Amino acid sequence: MQPEPRACAADPVHADDARAHRYQRQRRGLSALLPAALGSSLLAPIARAQAAWRPPRPVELFVGAAPGGSIDLTARVIQRTLDERRLTGHPTLVVNRPGAGQGIAWAQMIERARSVPTIAMGGPNLVSNPVTGLHPIDHADVTTLAILFDDYMALAVRADSPLKSMREVVARLRRDPGALSIGVAPSLGAGAHTGGVVALRSAGLDAAAARFVVYKAAGEAILAVLAGDLDIAVGTVANFPPHLQSGRVRLLAVTAGQRLPGLMAGVPTLREQDIDGVYTNWRSVIGPPSMPREQVLFWEEALATVTGSEEWQRDLARNFWTPNFLTGEPARRYVAEQARQFRDIYSVLAPKR
Repeated sequence: MQPEPRACAADPVHADDARAHRYQRQRRGLSALLPAALGSSLLAPIARAQAAWRPPRPVELFVGAAPGGSIDLTARVIQRTLDERRLTGHPTLVVNRPGAGQGIAWAQMIERARSVPTIAMGGPNLVSNPVTGLHPIDHADVTTLAILFDDYMALAVRADSPLKSMREVVARLRRDPGALSIGVAPSLGAGAHTGGVVALRSAGLDAAAARFVVYKAAGEAILAVLAGDLDIAVGTVANFPPHLQSGRVRLLAVTAGQRLPGLMAGVPTLREQDIDGVYTNWRSVIGPPSMPREQVLFWEEALATVTGSEEWQRDLARNFWTPNFLTGEPARRYVAEQARQFRDIYSVLAPKR
């Protein structure tokens, strides 16, 4: 005779099985929801954890220009924000090494990276130097950490100049390509020269036949215009507000795609004068080649903090810079496209060998 099943022993087992089954279903449900939650709220902390590297000693920020210029001023804002917010844990040292289209600074940044953390200010010379022969280091020899902003050029004449617009400039140069002297700094192939070339080429003129005069600094070209020794000065927009406010110069055009704000709102673009040309003297931060991923992540996040600061926003407005913060693959694509465009621009200007 078989003993009757003992319900009191079997029921707890069945109850435990049911609870375990419900628990597994709940776990599977949570697993399905987790990716969405991560995408919206948890990925940023994970990225920060991956970027746990911090500079082990003071950072050297190389600048390929003398103190006081536009590039140097940008570096000083970065330095102050890094230090005030203690983003690196150490002081940031700005190291000015002008020369060779910023190439000397970049070469020293790469050399010093063997012993200390280094970064540097970058810009159009990363794509122009190898083409013009100023210095062999180009964008492929460094790590692009971030694009910061777009800095546009302006074409200026003395206030009493007979040239009232870019249409009149084009008409004069169409009759005689060498009729007007155009001042640029600090070298052929640099931002001011390239901006001038873009303006002339976009108007259908032969830029190679134009009479460009090279000065050591934009300020010297402006002084030459004021003295009547130069017809047109080309420089970044930030060079001109004091002279514009004093009524001593008149700006014929800016190389932006649309009018700039504030004091520059009355200056037309090239496009408004039937010249389909846009040129940006972009600014970037770079590091030595083959930077480890965790170091790249650290600098991307640190520079995002810098560019989000109130001081940075005030600096953008004061200098008429247009924010264009890019990191990662978008930043690398941006620089590669700038290199392609510069090669196309300079193809008609390259010295005959």
